[in-house]
Amino acid sequence: MFQYSFYRFLKDLYSDVPVKADLTWFYANNDHHGYELERIFGKDADSDFSMEEATKSEIFKVTGLVPNMIKGGGEAARAFERFRRYPNRIIREFTQKKREPYMIDQLSGRINNEDAADGSNEMYEKVTHLDTSKDWYICGFWIEEKYLYGRLDDIRKQLRFPKMEDERNRGLADEIGSCNSVSIHVRRGDYLSSTYENMFVSLGRDYYEKAVGYVKDRVDGPKFFIFSDDADFVRDEFTWLDDKCIVTGNEGDESFRDMQLMSLCKHNIIANSTFSQWGALLNKNEGHMTLYPEAYLKDRDNEVKKMPGWIRI
Repeated sequence: MFQYSFYRFLKDLYSDVPVKADLTWFYANNDHHGYELERIFGKDADSDFSMEEATKSEIFKVTGLVPNMIKGGGEAARAFERFRRYPNRIIREFTQKKREPYMIDQLSGRINNEDAADGSNEMYEKVTHLDTSKDWYICGFWIEEKYLYGRLDDIRKQLRFPKMEDERNRGLADEIGSCNSVSIHVRRGDYLSSTYENMFVSLGRDYYEKAVGYVKDRVDGPKFFIFSDDADFVRDEFTWLDDKCIVTGNEGDESFRDMQLMSLCKHNIIANSTFSQWGALLNKNEGHMTLYPEAYLKDRDNEVKKMPGWIRI
């Protein structure tokens, strides 16, 4: 979703040249259910969602590398992903030096992505002042707030959730709309796995107690709706919190419904997770507060948000 927002940022900024999206990474990778944007946000007839996918020949022309040709996330796609490493290794050896000036990788470290003391940012200046007479290939996560400034109203029109058809979620949505609802997101799951346990902070009771206390001091009679990938943990660990509802049942292809319900809450307490961050970003309630953790990665704090109503805990 951050990459989609960045794509639309570039489309608006460089409206006189084609800007297209390379989705081939998702052909062989199904992390977090894979690529779902069109399935979820392309359904609403009133949505402004649009995504123009680059062709394989366009990707090869710009990068000089063989892209994955097989969709589906199955074994054939994964096998082709492994196979293409070999020709691409040879191609890189002989052709990549001449292409490097026109390839921007946010994670490569070649261009500084940190804000300087004077507020400037080398990466932001680079991507907003491209020579459009050349072909560019840009990759990264683009989660930084600067790419969202002044654009949230448009993004909310583009990322519109489909209507809820099931009685359980409609009932939850009605309850959320009828009270001073506050979402709480508790992410565990993959953050506790061997892959990520040394990377991401697993937020504890201290953060959630402070965030809840901040809300209770400012909101009359709040009711807390807790969303998590570990409902059993939440039941055990949140016994200290009264007037709560632990939301369960939205799994698999319907997992996005939790984000949709978060976005309907009057206020949001998010985790160090882009899932609940987008629940808060898509929240249209006037004057809503979003409480977010200072801790994010184990070696780095969260960026300080400057959007109205965002409070760092």
